[in-house]
Amino acid sequence: MSRPKQCRIVSTPPPADGFRPYGGPYKGPRGGRRRRRRASILQYDEYEAVRLLDYEGKQQAEAAAVMGVSRPTLTRIYDGARKAIAESLVEGRRLEISGGNVNFEGKFKNIITHNIMKQKIAIPTSEGKLSAHFGKAPEITFITIEEGKVTGQEVLKAPEHEHGAMPRFMAKNGATDILCGCLGAGAMDLVKRLGMNLHAGAPALPVDEVVKQYLEETIEYEQDSNCDHSGCGEHHRHRHGNC
Repeated sequence: MSRPKQCRIVSTPPPADGFRPYGGPYKGPRGGRRRRRRASILQYDEYEAVRLLDYEGKQQAEAAAVMGVSRPTLTRIYDGARKAIAESLVEGRRLEISGGNVNFEGKFKNIITHNIMKQKIAIPTSEGKLSAHFGKAPEITFITIEEGKVTGQEVLKAPEHEHGAMPRFMAKNGATDILCGCLGAGAMDLVKRLGMNLHAGAPALPVDEVVKQYLEETIEYEQDSNCDHSGCGEHHRHRHGNC
């Protein structure tokens, strides 16, 4: 039997809803006057990982215990936090703190709570397996999970391949989480802005097996899940957000 998915506990909410660059005009990383960019999203659990590891100086095992997650899960959360902060610093983006599946603890419990006891996971699929490329999957399998157990499954035809279509379709159908292979940077940002949790870099396994590994937190995720279209059959050179 699969064990219930660990809650991500946040002991203290952030002191602000976000941060923004100031001063200028000055140049961006590639030269020229910096243009206004969309915000980078730092989720609440990512903020908590940074607070515990970098601000309080806790060891990973201790921080993972405080958040109620495994060490591999903490590592993935922390990696996501570093990426969001790095994008904000290097590209001059606003940094917004929001979203994520968390439970606040103590006197902050009633401020905001995203309950993860019930999840709806969207998986881009092809012939019953997780599809390696996010936006090119012909189907999406929606898996409903309650208290760590699968309680429902639905397969829908994927929307036509165009910018932003896949994440929006998933959100419209009630997805709380996305489990997928590679996807573009724009899609990653859009998933966060739509309030869904992203689990990218998952292997192209049969749906039942990849869901089982997800629940047991034994999935071996690829470290680089950012698709650059080198194998996607695209004829244009630039990246777009729905690989």
